[in-house]
Amino acid sequence: MNFSTLTFKELHAFIWQIRIFANEDVEKFNEKLKELIAHKSVDDYFKRELTEFCFFTLDNAFFVNAFANYGIHSDRGFFPEIVRRIKHKVLPGNTTENELSHFISLLFTRRTDYLWVDKINYSSWEEIIKLINAEQLESHSKKLAHQLQNAIIILCHRLTTIGIDPYFVTKFPEIDDSNSPFFELNHQAALFVKKHSEDASVMVDSEELASIVDGIDRSEQLFLELENKKMSSGTSLHLTFLLKRAQQHITRIRLLLNLFITKEHSNKVLTISNLITELVRVQHTKNNVRSFIEENTNLMAYKIVSHTSEKGEHYIGFSKGENNKLFVSAMGGGLVVVFLVFIKHLIHHANFSLFFEGVMFGLNYGVGFVVMYFLRLTLATKQPAMTAAFIAESIDNGNNSGKEPWIMFKQVIRSQFVSLFGNLVIVLPICFLSAFLSKYYLHFPVFSIEEAKNAMYSNHPLYSASLIYAFFTGIFLSLTGLVIGYIDNKVVYSEISERIIKHPKLVRNYSLDKRKKWGAFAEKNSGAILGNLFLGFSLGMAGNVGRFIGLPFDIRHITISAGNFAISLGGNLFQNSNLVITVFTGVLLIGLVNIASSFLISFIVACRSRNLSWKQSLKVLTGMLK
Repeated sequence: MNFSTLTFKELHAFIWQIRIFANEDVEKFNEKLKELIAHKSVDDYFKRELTEFCFFTLDNAFFVNAFANYGIHSDRGFFPEIVRRIKHKVLPGNTTENELSHFISLLFTRRTDYLWVDKINYSSWEEIIKLINAEQLESHSKKLAHQLQNAIIILCHRLTTIGIDPYFVTKFPEIDDSNSPFFELNHQAALFVKKHSEDASVMVDSEELASIVDGIDRSEQLFLELENKKMSSGTSLHLTFLLKRAQQHITRIRLLLNLFITKEHSNKVLTISNLITELVRVQHTKNNVRSFIEENTNLMAYKIVSHTSEKGEHYIGFSKGENNKLFVSAMGGGLVVVFLVFIKHLIHHANFSLFFEGVMFGLNYGVGFVVMYFLRLTLATKQPAMTAAFIAESIDNGNNSGKEPWIMFKQVIRSQFVSLFGNLVIVLPICFLSAFLSKYYLHFPVFSIEEAKNAMYSNHPLYSASLIYAFFTGIFLSLTGLVIGYIDNKVVYSEISERIIKHPKLVRNYSLDKRKKWGAFAEKNSGAILGNLFLGFSLGMAGNVGRFIGLPFDIRHITISAGNFAISLGGNLFQNSNLVITVFTGVLLIGLVNIASSFLISFIVACRSRNLSWKQSLKVLTGMLK
């Protein structure tokens, strides 16, 4: 079939006219659309062409693939589906000439057409359908009814396959037996389709329909129950993909069943309009990679951010006493950072190769951050990634904590200042005094004059890229929060605690109490340990990686930069006070960029995990700032 020879000039003109006001809001769009439809209602040539296009589509298009596949994820899996979409963006797949996608593309030629189709409301659809000769249309719809039945049975078969997938069965062992709602739904659907395909005049029996609907409801309930258990049982990317795919099948089965059995004009118009809207949307977004990733990672992101949020509450002081404890904890964290700064300097003078030096830097920071975690000490810049998720969750839960977002935001800022001051009040004087005493009393300079100058100018806000590097640090800090949440989720989902308790070798050699303690330790601390190691290696290896690849890539962390600044100053006592003041200001700006970038990125990610758009996330944030 050569679609290039087909011309529906009036229909194309009609769609072109709609595009003129397509950017209007929904209400104004439908007002103008109804005016246009009223104008076309007296145009007999247009109405005849619209009816002919419907006849042409019903007689020639193959609907089964559209009904059973369009807008429903394939069984390839998450990453293979991404690869397929990318390949088809470059070189579109080959489809048969009677595929419905060709008929959709014949009218809706622009990629953005689905946006305005989605704006068409029920009353506008009703007016459009009135322009079609419905009596003639019924004689062309027999083929459609048969394909509709085939699509329903295909979808039920696939839903059953999803329902007995091992990933689901491990969570619900009872669904893998003869009483499974999926097997029952498949059986009832097969009987239903067979009965009506043999004799289309047979009336739909209410009991058999009720059994099918009940099977769909029971199946959906299992999927919803599993999704609602995400806070206690965790989730995975594959499980999230399967849940999304199952819900797409259930939604499509309901839509097709409603189209098949409905007799009321209003229900039929609503069902047809929903189906057309969905098919047009899918046709223009079928190879969209970003939307696919967003759809299938929201549940997992929600779980990851929720784990991060649970830890975020511990970084906020809601009272004077809590802020005092936070200050003492931050002072302890500052003391650990002092040791990390000096150890890094010793590692540098050991003259390792670039790679092993970076590994040792990362190990130094990583072990130090893990020690801070177990000693319950605070590193100020780790707070934003945790507290941002906590604020986002409080907004999502309707502020069940009884605190308005802006009040909580104020408490976060106060706690952040307290912990930052606690870090610096230890790092600056101890590093300064250590370098001063080492050079002028022990005659052993920590930094040579050249090293001191480099350390000073590397934090200069104008003569270096320190603020850009500080932003890179903020990205690593926000990623650390996600890594912690991801590992915590993975530990829960993979039932690591139970597996440790039941490990055969451990069972033979250790008591149940010890195994339970180890399991609880792994469940509670795995995310924090690996997250801190990730942060340590990210910060430690960044500069060496940048030098290796020859690009200006490094990190600037306020407490580490403050330590280097204080050592440089204490060991050399720079006479240029303007330089000292400027660099000290640069160190404070590094801290501001660290905190602001980490908080902003983490907050937006947390809001996105709760299905808030970028605009909505920024609106909430600016609202709190105001």
